[in-house]
Amino acid sequence: MGARINFVFKDGTDSSVVLYSHWGQDSWEPDLAEALVHARPRINDSSYGTRMIISYLIQHNILDETGYGIYAVHGDNFDLGEQTVVIDFVNKTVIDNHPVDFQDFVQAYGPKVLTEHAVV
Repeated sequence: MGARINFVFKDGTDSSVVLYSHWGQDSWEPDLAEALVHARPRINDSSYGTRMIISYLIQHNILDETGYGIYAVHGDNFDLGEQTVVIDFVNKTVIDNHPVDFQDFVQAYGPKVLTEHAVV
């Protein structure tokens, strides 16, 4: 069946990049927390930050035919059919049911070794 989730990368423009993951819903919080730590050096540049987060999330499946898709959406209607998480580069928040600051998200879901030394 799958464990589908969409990661929406919002950069303040009218369109957003979306990473669709067929199997990522079960581990999205720690996976995204680690990806945010990875992207920390470029978190203020949404184009590089988006690329670094996507690269981190798909790193073990980058050459696979299935599992992930990338597409764009226009506007702010993120009702995409599966669970959707918004990575908002303007406000530096992760939004599932409510917005959580990048740093707070990493502290809540990141590995202890990463969160002690790396603050987004």
